[in-house]
Amino acid sequence: MSEKGRVIIADDHGLFRQGLRQLLEGEGYAVAAEASSGDEALTAVAANPGCVLLLDIGMPGMSGLEVARRLGERGDDVKVVMLSAREDRDALFSAISAGARGYVAKDADPDQLYAAIDLVIRGGTVLSTGVAANLGEGIRQLDYAPGSYEQRRLELTDRELEILRLLATPKSPAQIASELFLSKKTVQNHISAIYRKLTVGSRSEAIVKGMELHLIDSKG
Repeated sequence: MSEKGRVIIADDHGLFRQGLRQLLEGEGYAVAAEASSGDEALTAVAANPGCVLLLDIGMPGMSGLEVARRLGERGDDVKVVMLSAREDRDALFSAISAGARGYVAKDADPDQLYAAIDLVIRGGTVLSTGVAANLGEGIRQLDYAPGSYEQRRLELTDRELEILRLLATPKSPAQIASELFLSKKTVQNHISAIYRKLTVGSRSEAIVKGMELHLIDSKG
């Protein structure tokens, strides 16, 4: 089996690291290093550039969020996927703000983690299914300050903005089509246009990009 990618595991629980290493190596990933603390994670990344860092968000001492921030400040060649025992909206936003490219629950299926690693290696951004649903439940409670009108709109039409905001809910494209009295094909065409204009490749990336640009906000 050819090597799928190089990974660093950073978690303060040894049994978790051991189990994750076995899963990853069994799937064809190379575990370049392990770290049990934030300081060790920073050292491991410096010694192994180009890796995906699977980073526990809740490590004692220097948290995973602080590690991600410091890596961003240093400009390290690393892609961070945050691992969390909780699918928490606030933690998700903090992780993305800190520079993480992915956020996956620790109880996710192994295939979901593999898919997340592969997508991040290709330059994408990924959220676990539960996290995306959590976002949808709470997105209208969030108080994001909108940017300027031109910044918020970009090149999206009013219909595309409407559909983008519905993508930030657990609704399927078919359900969105029914709610807007459109055909499923028309909604899919709008979604494709949204992805193209936001330069993203998936629903989770569109949600994150929409929040970053204040296209998704409580006033929208």
